[in-house]
Amino acid sequence: MSVEIGVQFHAMWAEYTIPNQKLVLAKMQAAGVKTLRVDVSWEGLQPTNGTSYDSGEVARLDAMIALLNSYGMSPLITLWLTPAWARGNTGTNKTPPTLPGDYATVAQWAAARYTNTVAGWEIWNEPNLVDFYTGDAVSYANLVKAAYPAFKAGYSSAYVVAGALSYVDDAYLAALYAVSGFAGKFDAFSIHPYMSPSNLPPSTADTPAPGNIWNINHVPYIRNLMVANGDGAKSLWFTEFGWSTHNNPPGTPSWGKGVTYANQAAYFTDTVNMVNANFGYVGKIYWYMDKDWPSESTDQTRDYGMLHDNLSEKVIMDALRTANGV
Repeated sequence: MSVEIGVQFHAMWAEYTIPNQKLVLAKMQAAGVKTLRVDVSWEGLQPTNGTSYDSGEVARLDAMIALLNSYGMSPLITLWLTPAWARGNTGTNKTPPTLPGDYATVAQWAAARYTNTVAGWEIWNEPNLVDFYTGDAVSYANLVKAAYPAFKAGYSSAYVVAGALSYVDDAYLAALYAVSGFAGKFDAFSIHPYMSPSNLPPSTADTPAPGNIWNINHVPYIRNLMVANGDGAKSLWFTEFGWSTHNNPPGTPSWGKGVTYANQAAYFTDTVNMVNANFGYVGKIYWYMDKDWPSESTDQTRDYGMLHDNLSEKVIMDALRTANGV
């Protein structure tokens, strides 16, 4: 059975108009996509305290999930960003909550509210990067340990995804497993296997042990850790992967290198084929991202889209249709 292919959909970004969302969803539906990854702000849902919810933001989330469902799609919700009250009014929204139980409260509420309308719940985004989470591995492990039973308490069939690690960071996963009680506290583990230099093809061989976390062929290291810690029956997901389409002027850093439209499509197809041939334990892969975003600060972060900002298609959309047999 082929791996399921999803796409990152920044549906909750304020600049994304509903008409444009519908155009994107129609294109994804026609390409055979059944699931989209959507980032949702805890800070937006509970801006003032841990006992109330912002009615406007809840209505937006209700409408977004209903819209995706109307196109035959289920969202994977990445729930992150700490409200000021939950971090002692210090730091930023990337600061972990002072009490993991506060995150668990919103997790239980969300699971109970949306039950079988979502594909799953992902706990945070890239906690192994300080730009996205300022706590350490122990802090994140404790967040997962609190959130997992809370999602299940809200809806017993809730599918919970932990990790969302930038790159194939097996050292960080080893640190998570070193925390007592972390093992088993997820239904799937997720990683973001970007290449570096970021224009390398996915077929690039991994280096000898201990290997290179910036390489898709390093994925077996993650799998081996899961097996060794009793999680071998759990699925591994790629909740982000992709290549950005832009030129590389002199001095472009290794992490910022782009590819041609043709290579973006070819590397997408190669990744799907690699996963199907070599990584049968990978259940879902989500391309990053739906469309280009001119508001992003660099060429690299702006141009991962399967669609241009004007929603015209890049070559990769043909590859997506082919991969999904439509």
